[in-house]
Amino acid sequence: MNSALTDIGMTIVQPLFSLAMLLIAVRFLAQLCGVSGYNPISMTLRRVTNVIVLPLSRLLPSGNRFSPGALLALILIQVVFIALMLGLVGQLDAFNVLQALIWSALGAAGLLVSIIFYSVIAMIVVSFLAPQSSHPAVEFIWELTEPVMAPLRQVLPPMGGLDFSPIILFIALNVVRVSLGHMAVAVGMPRFVIGI
Repeated sequence: MNSALTDIGMTIVQPLFSLAMLLIAVRFLAQLCGVSGYNPISMTLRRVTNVIVLPLSRLLPSGNRFSPGALLALILIQVVFIALMLGLVGQLDAFNVLQALIWSALGAAGLLVSIIFYSVIAMIVVSFLAPQSSHPAVEFIWELTEPVMAPLRQVLPPMGGLDFSPIILFIALNVVRVSLGHMAVAVGMPRFVIGI
């Protein structure tokens, strides 16, 4: 019976925290990459995540693009999630705040890298299927990926109209992912941490 309740608790807790972290992470990246604040997706993200991010943003004033409040919210939500998961499996006494903060920072970094990775894939697909689309989602993804891709395009020599910057970016992101995975193993991070 206890095992069934644990499984049900995990089934409820994990998707809710994953969604919350995903929304905050996308908000953080959108602001960092300079996505238009008038894009309907940006406005919705702000409206949905303001409950968590706004109080922290008042404590930690943000720069022009960098939002320490959103980043702190991302890490704190992960810490709460780790505590809940350990509580559900009956190991709450093993909860260590410093260790949870390290795990949370690694998880947040992994989540941010994954969002960029899949956004670039989405942009590549959209550029083949609907290259002239002005849909808000397409504009959002383009504005999210362009600040990462543009510097690579400037470094790569012209290749007859072909854009190899996504390949270089995928290699770099995979190097970061592998590095984060090894760091996660080194600090004994459990598999349920979101982002890795």
